[in-house]
Amino acid sequence: MIEELLSAVLVAFDSWVDHWSARMASSGILEWLAFFAPVLLLEVPQYYVPLVATSWAKLTGRLGTGRSGEPALRSNRARGSRRWPMVSVVVAGRNEASSIEACIRSLVDQGYPNLEIIVVDDHSEDDTYKIAKRYAKKGVIRVIRNNEGLGRSGRPTASNLGMRFANGEILVSLDADTTFDKGLIEALVRPFDDPTIGVVAGNVLVRNRTTNLLTRIQTIEYAVSIDLHKRFSGMIGSTLQASGAIGAFRRSAVIDIGGWDPELAEDGDICLRLVKAGWRVTFVAEAVALTDVPDKWKVIIKQRNRWDRGGYRAYFAKHGRLLLPSSSTPGYAYGMWGELIFSTVLPLMYPIYLVWLVCQGFALWSFVALTSTVLYLILAPLPLIAIAIVSTRTRDVGNLITASFAMPFYRSLMRWVKIRALLREIFRTKYEDSFLPDSAWKNAPRY
Repeated sequence: MIEELLSAVLVAFDSWVDHWSARMASSGILEWLAFFAPVLLLEVPQYYVPLVATSWAKLTGRLGTGRSGEPALRSNRARGSRRWPMVSVVVAGRNEASSIEACIRSLVDQGYPNLEIIVVDDHSEDDTYKIAKRYAKKGVIRVIRNNEGLGRSGRPTASNLGMRFANGEILVSLDADTTFDKGLIEALVRPFDDPTIGVVAGNVLVRNRTTNLLTRIQTIEYAVSIDLHKRFSGMIGSTLQASGAIGAFRRSAVIDIGGWDPELAEDGDICLRLVKAGWRVTFVAEAVALTDVPDKWKVIIKQRNRWDRGGYRAYFAKHGRLLLPSSSTPGYAYGMWGELIFSTVLPLMYPIYLVWLVCQGFALWSFVALTSTVLYLILAPLPLIAIAIVSTRTRDVGNLITASFAMPFYRSLMRWVKIRALLREIFRTKYEDSFLPDSAWKNAPRY
């Protein structure tokens, strides 16, 4: 019975393949585009191009000996002879009692010889200030508390407040819910030996990757979008921003442009403003920060809605002229065009494509859906798993395999979240977001 059923399935499959082989051989350009579009929209090339490019560069010696394109950490002898500029670390947060102590400890243990740590408590309603104050009494950090009657001021304003009290030549902006590998400060500071560098982006990996399927999916996502893609962008000079979780800035440059603007995507905004001012952005993969990602679907949808709206607003409504190489460099223009195509144009075209595909009839729709899904599952998991293993040094291979096969469904959901966010931003629906308080929105720019 089983053999007969299997034989019938194989015969039906052969017939289906023969039918569609004949049809595609005589097809017009629209059906060929319909076949290839899902593979392109599912962003398989975004995995393979950076992976092949960075692997080739590593093999040919075009990348340094460390985990990134930067040179490896220097020997003790070299470290003893180098200059150690003063670094001011500003940790701004609100209601971070559960994570602020681990963050402070990971900074105190850095071993950097010329470091000041400033914690800005943005009107917390928990024990954040109380915990930080214990370390301030020991003299290892400084604490600034926003006690304004209007309440919290928002991350950008809190960062500006910390910068006012900072004394360092280099300003490092960090999230309070993040911990940091030892040697992170030294790795972030090293590229500033180049006088053209204004921003150094660090590497953000997932700390709570074993919590559930959603956090494992984000483990792969962070490894690809930050660790891999920023290595690639660093090779071609197109790194556009440092994550809000970990970024280092030349303090004089930040002061010259007036600090952080009250934006949803303040991390991208300040980096693009520095690019406009003539500074370069680079990436150091060995400067590793570990952060907790959302483990609930409702939370991540809300987070990505804010990120997508803020990203569109900062990149294109405010800094769209960077699409022109004459406004920056060909590398940054390339990065901006990549963001425009993959983060804005293709997502907005996706619903139109689906409607067109359905109008062509069920046969073509089912063929495209099945073949593109099969191609994606064949092409995507192997590089995704390899990238995640190399980035995180994890041995949790089995769960990563499961997460990699769930990526098409996750990306489909996030694509619809992005479409909704872009449409709301384009049509200015609910422009103000609760991420920034009313007091910050009074000074927020409009574009």
